[in-house]
Amino acid sequence: MSTSKKTFDAVVVGSGACGGWAAKQLTEAGLNVLVLEAGRSERSDRLLWLWHRIRQKLLGYRAESDDSRKQRQSVQSTTFAWPFHPHAFVDDVDNPYTTPKDAPFAWIRARQVGGRTSVKAHGRQFYRLSDFNFKAGSRDGQGPDWPLSLEDLRPHYETVERWMGVHGNADGLDTLPDSVFASHIPMNPAEQRLKERVERRWPERRVVVRRTASAPITIPAALKTGRLTLRTHAVVNQVLYDAKTGRASGVTYVDTSTGKTLEAHARVVVLAAGTIETTRLLLHSRSAAFPEGLGNSSGQLGRNLMDHTYLLGIEARMNLPPEQQRAEQSWAYIPQFRNVTSQEDGFARGYGVQVFTYADTCHFVPFGEMVPRPGNRVTLSATVKDRWGIPAAHIDCRHSDNELKMSADAVAACQEMMKEAGFTVEKVNDALSTPGMAIHEVGTARMGSDPKTSVLNAWNQSWDVSNLYVMDGASFPSQGPQNPTLTMMALAVRASAHVVSELEAGRL
Repeated sequence: MSTSKKTFDAVVVGSGACGGWAAKQLTEAGLNVLVLEAGRSERSDRLLWLWHRIRQKLLGYRAESDDSRKQRQSVQSTTFAWPFHPHAFVDDVDNPYTTPKDAPFAWIRARQVGGRTSVKAHGRQFYRLSDFNFKAGSRDGQGPDWPLSLEDLRPHYETVERWMGVHGNADGLDTLPDSVFASHIPMNPAEQRLKERVERRWPERRVVVRRTASAPITIPAALKTGRLTLRTHAVVNQVLYDAKTGRASGVTYVDTSTGKTLEAHARVVVLAAGTIETTRLLLHSRSAAFPEGLGNSSGQLGRNLMDHTYLLGIEARMNLPPEQQRAEQSWAYIPQFRNVTSQEDGFARGYGVQVFTYADTCHFVPFGEMVPRPGNRVTLSATVKDRWGIPAAHIDCRHSDNELKMSADAVAACQEMMKEAGFTVEKVNDALSTPGMAIHEVGTARMGSDPKTSVLNAWNQSWDVSNLYVMDGASFPSQGPQNPTLTMMALAVRASAHVVSELEAGRL
């Protein structure tokens, strides 16, 4: 094993939305940072993307018809985004995982600079969570509260939003806090009709325009500081732990271009590889001090995996006159309205509905909150390893009666809203997608106020290993129905500021 003599201020594992923000914030604060990315560089992705488009336009190539590719990407090819950008996703043969036979899970992964946010068909919807979400456990007892509030996260939301240039409208909703908007988005005629009729019939339901921005790829900004070292094709397999100091000293990784195993050392280790991959790495980083995984004195590491419930196929004809139809796709959002002002019978939490319109067609997609449950968890496979000899993740995640009842309510509510708007419902699919298909997985290394019941403190810092931070969706104590990426990035910005202050104070 080769060991670098250089010790960085921080090593960041992963270059996606969260790892990129950690790299940007830390380098701009004057730290020397190493980012390890398991996938390819931006330049390589651009070249592969260009070749993919040439094959499509000139040769009629369709990834959906490429059986050999689908065989190697049997899981990845099930997501809607795969045909647009197939090389962004992992090879499932080289990167296996296991599930119980009766509980499939679709683990959708992109390995390249920018992570899943760099995939061409990324949804680009960015919503804040609110204290309604952060303190949900106090209302219904379904899991813990977050150890922070909207006020704690507000300035960091603003940092991300201003940098991205989020577009949308101020709606003044307590349950869906307004962002800092770069510009206003007008509603199209279909959205206006839906808003007027739904809000007239159900004043507690609101229809708002989308909140969107370009892909938040921040690694180029970090590189401009001259303090970032970026290594691609670097598959991290363990966090190094020094029992004498009680701290992490760095990581080991496989350079997949050479097959060599290398070490990288740093004063701070930041994990931002994605919820399941980060947890897999911590579980594999076992030692005499942490036989059940690094930083796992609470026993909570790997537990409480959540992914939004995901319903496809609620479609309608809008019956708009030709002059009101628009030949471009637009989308709007209906925030959570169940379990807001009153308690529903049969289920806790709620769902939001993404509304897509094109020409005279409308498509409703409800995303519902999965409540945290210890039995939904990630462990390590005892028999299956990836191409580089690292134990594969074993994912056991199931919908409970709560999610099933919530989804049945969503199907009925979507139809009644469509009909109220004068739309003709043409297709209804009431079958929940396999967990993982929402691609919003969070949990498994949750933050909290008590080290006995959580893995991280309110700063995304390990209770057990003070210079170890988890800055991705693994830190979520609960989910909320909103898309999680904006909150993940804001947490990474907040945690990065804490790293800088702790280093300056000499505590790391």
